[in-house]
Amino acid sequence: MIRPIQAITTVLILVLCQDVDSAALIQRQDPPDTVINLQGLGLIRGGLGQTARTNQTIIQFYNIPYAEAPIGTRRFKAPVKIAAWNEVRDVSEPGKECPQPVEGMNQDDEDCLSLSVFTKNTTGNYSVMVYIHGGSFYLGAAVQHPPDYLLERDVVLVVIQYRLGPLGFLSTLSDVIPGNAGMLDMIMALEWVQDHIADFGGNPDKVTVFGQSAGAGAISALLYSPLVSQRLFNQVILQSGGSLSTWAVDPNPVTNAIDIAKYAGCNENLALVQIEQCLLSVETSKLINALPLHAANQYATYGMENIGGCGLVIGGPSEFLVRKPMEYVQRGEVRRDIRMMGGVTKQDGSFIVNNIYDALVASKLINDTKFLQYDLLDMINRFAGLDDVSGALAAFEIESLFDADQLKSGNFTQMVDGLIDVAGAIVIKGPLFRDIQTNARYSEKETYLYSFDYAGEHTRFGYGANTSHYPYKGGIHHSNDNIYLFPFPDFATNLNAADTRMSEIMVDLWTSFAIDGVPKSSGVPDWKPVDSVVGPYMHINSPAMMGQNFYREFSATATKTKSSAFRVQGGSVISVLLVSVVVAVVSQWH
Repeated sequence: MIRPIQAITTVLILVLCQDVDSAALIQRQDPPDTVINLQGLGLIRGGLGQTARTNQTIIQFYNIPYAEAPIGTRRFKAPVKIAAWNEVRDVSEPGKECPQPVEGMNQDDEDCLSLSVFTKNTTGNYSVMVYIHGGSFYLGAAVQHPPDYLLERDVVLVVIQYRLGPLGFLSTLSDVIPGNAGMLDMIMALEWVQDHIADFGGNPDKVTVFGQSAGAGAISALLYSPLVSQRLFNQVILQSGGSLSTWAVDPNPVTNAIDIAKYAGCNENLALVQIEQCLLSVETSKLINALPLHAANQYATYGMENIGGCGLVIGGPSEFLVRKPMEYVQRGEVRRDIRMMGGVTKQDGSFIVNNIYDALVASKLINDTKFLQYDLLDMINRFAGLDDVSGALAAFEIESLFDADQLKSGNFTQMVDGLIDVAGAIVIKGPLFRDIQTNARYSEKETYLYSFDYAGEHTRFGYGANTSHYPYKGGIHHSNDNIYLFPFPDFATNLNAADTRMSEIMVDLWTSFAIDGVPKSSGVPDWKPVDSVVGPYMHINSPAMMGQNFYREFSATATKTKSSAFRVQGGSVISVLLVSVVVAVVSQWH
């Protein structure tokens, strides 16, 4: 006979053993299935990863092809949907990047039209975030945007690749080289998302497209294109970019295509049809590396707006845009169903100033007092593609951003605060703000605006290059916001406590906007949508606060942050082109 105490002990032991067995079963449960059957295409096998902070399992599928290889007669043409496959396609590891003028990479493999998908639950119904990378339409890759931060929240992340440089944006306005191939790649990728994202646990009816710099410019252009179906997405986030920028559109595509052909080794004196045949057959690496040479030549004569091979083409057989983006705005021919969020970094122009400084040094003008006093602003405006024949623009820039002593000094270092604001306003902030104003004016949905003002431990200033020779610091640099959304480059995987908190806030804001249309995070005040031509807008900082007049951000450096407050770290996403380009522009003044 079992005594009472013995009975109680026996029951407790059985219960404890049962709990141990249950815990062991939980620990021993099979990992999630990484094989997915894409209807109409075939089977793919992904891999497993983890989120950065809570170690949630991520099922990751790298470089899934959405289009056939754009090689041979398909070069420069609209993409062709990928055909079905029979074998199980392994997409568990990062694959190929699109050819670009980067030393050390394979520049001759054009089979790169793919997208990467990251999810935590293939049977869920999560909101979808589709990222379009920046890089001036000639640099960048999906692998540079890992999911480890964003998938702390319940979203599916898609990162697409598209043809870059001449392969994606060259045009002779003919059926042979129509133009805008890279933009058509993006449209096909978004159509693929509609067709297949449910297989990854994503909701095709809740797609937010977001991008930074040229990626934001691409999204802006997608909003105006008659080829883009409204069903593809209903929300966008524009980070420091827009299609209204002077650099975004190629005004002379045929002339520029011939010039690029020359630098790629084709005979520029042949008939256009013969030049086209040369461009179709020339080695990929020669074509890609012709772009920096062409850029320096064109900028020297015409400025930023006239580079070819990495800009949008208006008209022509592609029919992507039949008129300039600004003409769509002026006509009110815009979507009225888009919920938009967009903004800038406080010193978005500092990456351009780096290249201007390097060019002035190379041209021996950095200590030329008269040039800096009388010609520098005109040169910058010209470089940015602005024709200021009357001098009125320079006068307003001087009045708003420089005091008399700075200008009279003819000293670059004393002028640098204002120069950062000039460059940022022309190239980034002005075009972005016009997209925001347009959406706030016409859309039935909310529009949210921000300035990213947080100065963390790390910066993208220099993009890894040595910046110790610059006599100023880079501030809150172009693309610094992405440090807190994607753990790239390596330093972004090891954030200190304060930066980790900012990353959590950024992830909250971006993903909550994607999930329910309202950006929010603990400790951040209620974010009011834009309700007038000037704002309001959110200062993303620690602490965050609302601002009322976004036009003040056009002089954020000159009036609020002096050079001594900048962080010295490190140039430019487009530095491959800009240094040689600005040297060429400066040489015209000397």
